[in-house]
Amino acid sequence: MDILVLRKAVLEGRYEISHHAEQERRNDNLFIEDVESALLTGEIIELYPDDPRGPSCLVCGYAADGRPVHVVAGFLATGWVRFITVYVPGSEYWEDNWKTRKRREG
Repeated sequence: MDILVLRKAVLEGRYEISHHAEQERRNDNLFIEDVESALLTGEIIELYPDDPRGPSCLVCGYAADGRPVHVVAGFLATGWVRFITVYVPGSEYWEDNWKTRKRREG
């Protein structure tokens, strides 16, 4: 999985948004432009090559207004990308860099 391939798909409009990602985007008051910005400026922070839905990754980037945005994106055999989920990460789960999961106590 390559961030450049993902960015190219976004720039060419070769993506689809899952129903779940659309709901989450709206819940976090994100515009589609915010999601695109996050993917165009972000970096892959986790890989999920064995995801049952197909290979995917977690990208951390930023919306135009500076908010951190996480996008789980799947790569489709057609060359398109599917946004599986989209959200603004919370500080209860993520370190200040928004790229590192906090360790759970216990």
